[in-house]
Amino acid sequence: MSENQRVRTKKTVEERRQDILEAALKVFSENGYKGATTAEIARQAGVAEGTIFRHFATKKELLTAVLEPKIVESLIVLDQEKRESSPEEFFRCFLKNRLELMQENADLFRLMFAEAQYHSEVREAMFHGILGPGIGLIKPWFDKGIAQGVFKPLPFIPTMRSFMGMAMFYGVFGFLFPNLSPEKTVDEAADHIAELFLHGLVRADS
Repeated sequence: MSENQRVRTKKTVEERRQDILEAALKVFSENGYKGATTAEIARQAGVAEGTIFRHFATKKELLTAVLEPKIVESLIVLDQEKRESSPEEFFRCFLKNRLELMQENADLFRLMFAEAQYHSEVREAMFHGILGPGIGLIKPWFDKGIAQGVFKPLPFIPTMRSFMGMAMFYGVFGFLFPNLSPEKTVDEAADHIAELFLHGLVRADS
């Protein structure tokens, strides 16, 4: 086989994998995790069902592969772009990034919120595809803020749970009541939440 043939074959395999992921996102979003079948995903992707299992051993592995690039890749880019920023600025940008992500991938987040309540496979996919990689990227910024004396030496996981809880509730509120959000832009919402979280409600001179 020539080098050109090998490149064409590799591209075809990668493109087919991407077709499967896009079809899986659509089917998962429309039918939920339990209702999504690999047969339907294969039909939507235009491949044989067996082709899916050559790329992904299980449906849970397929869901993880759907979640990770959507949710983690933009965080990797943000981490690289903000290397020279302060920890405080990073967390403001991180919050904006997450709010934009929820806005642009509403169906995916509805799937996560709804299905994770009932299916351990979805929770596991979220942990391996989102929480684990996310913690690995965010914790150094948190530790840097503590080392610089900018952040209080609070425990990382409870603090981040509170931080992301504010962002997630903003996203859920937006899904349920899209006309009631007082902020006109994601930037405005991110600044509001970050200011409240980083500096608190109580006045510094009180």
